[in-house]
Amino acid sequence: MFENPIPRARNAFPYVTILQSELADTGRDRMVAPLVARANMPGVSGRLTPVVKVLGVEHVLLVPRMAPVGVTELRGATDQLVKYRNDIVAALDFLFLGV
Repeated sequence: MFENPIPRARNAFPYVTILQSELADTGRDRMVAPLVARANMPGVSGRLTPVVKVLGVEHVLLVPRMAPVGVTELRGATDQLVKYRNDIVAALDFLFLGV
């Protein structure tokens, strides 16, 4: 998980997380999704938007808003979401496969 590399979006979406596997080397870009503090988006959570904790604070992972970001722009690693892997994979499965 990293600080949002887009300065204008950092207030609303302070973090992004890489969604793609390390095995899927796509060159210079990585698919990321933004995170927003749950307090800033009450009522938004579900299969496509799992709730995760970042540095002890609940955030919503906005899987439908994923986008490519240059790997060199991803700086300031802050936390890891490994324990939410199943929820994140379920969101991706639902988005792309409808399951």
